[in-house]
Amino acid sequence: METIYGNDTNIFDYYWSDNLTSFSLKYSKTLLETLWKNGKWEIPLYSIIFFLAVVGNIVVILTLVKNIRMRTNTNVFLLNLAVSDLILAVLCMPFTLIGTLLRDFVFGETMCKLVPYLQATSVAVSVWTLVAISIERYYAICHPLRSRRWQTLSHAYHLICYIWTGSTITMLPIFILTELQPTNKGRHKCREKWPNGDYERIYNLLLDLLLLLIPLLALGVTYYLISITLWRDLSKKSEDVSYQRHEENSKREKNSSYDLSDEYNPNNNNNITTGRNKKKLKREIILNDVTKLEVFQSIKSCSSISLRHNNYERSLRKKQLVIKMLFVVVLEFFVCWTPLYVINTLALFWPHLVYRGKIGYKMISFCQLLAYTSGCCNPITYCFMNKGFRTWKKKKEQ
Repeated sequence: METIYGNDTNIFDYYWSDNLTSFSLKYSKTLLETLWKNGKWEIPLYSIIFFLAVVGNIVVILTLVKNIRMRTNTNVFLLNLAVSDLILAVLCMPFTLIGTLLRDFVFGETMCKLVPYLQATSVAVSVWTLVAISIERYYAICHPLRSRRWQTLSHAYHLICYIWTGSTITMLPIFILTELQPTNKGRHKCREKWPNGDYERIYNLLLDLLLLLIPLLALGVTYYLISITLWRDLSKKSEDVSYQRHEENSKREKNSSYDLSDEYNPNNNNNITTGRNKKKLKREIILNDVTKLEVFQSIKSCSSISLRHNNYERSLRKKQLVIKMLFVVVLEFFVCWTPLYVINTLALFWPHLVYRGKIGYKMISFCQLLAYTSGCCNPITYCFMNKGFRTWKKKKEQ
């Protein structure tokens, strides 16, 4: 049975006693006082982040679900990222905050297993969704012809299913081994209980490898190659357009050097209308017409080249903006989560340094808060850096 602060009395016995009302009020008052005393800065910050994460990710989900034109491969992955962030905010943040402030996990054995498991699964889904986006963008930009066959929405949906399946399986040890443990102060902590400390270290180092080091390496390589390809394409296209413009300008100057003022004029006295010269006059008139046509075609060709160049630049600029936005999303995620991963790893090998040393509980609380901040960063980034989101928002406001 569950216990409160180490008292072995069943919780439900209180509700059937004559002192139900007085106990409930007293306990509620004590609980609120404890929460506010320990969380004068945590509660406001958590509340702001929770509100932004929930509202922002719901807006992202509704935008991508309702707007069919925005249903691209990249946006489907961003939708998956929003769902993962929403789960993290709703099902993890409140329980983590209250447990941290009370120094006691009061939500029972079931939630003790679910909260860490859902948090770990959500983080894994987010990480590998970011990796999937980077690989999809790499093939779309660096190998467009090769990737055209498999870059479909159905392929993206299948990949998302694999990501969720792999994440839930990878995090199963957390669900199985996490349990509610009593502390020496009569309270409870929610911790993993491994049969051997070496197994715990190996598993957590494996998670560091799968969720931090390998994704960072994959993201760094793919976005580096994408940046090189975009820069090379832009430079090459600029050189090609400059060369074509130079050639067309040369042709236009050559064609315009012809004297077009001496066209055939019936009132001109210099025109000789003898039978022998009629053929010559006709040839001159035809030559002038051909010259005019060449000049016109030259001007038209220059305009066409300029139009193609503008369209290409617009397309390239759009790709660059998408890559910048995705790079910011990746940077935000790893800046938010890396400190918590580092602290968890340090706690496995040097627990005294984390809990009784220079780090302490305040730094742990700050790193947890920083990690949850990633859930509200993504919607803000989309609104500022994604033209599709801004356009849809303006249409809804109108």
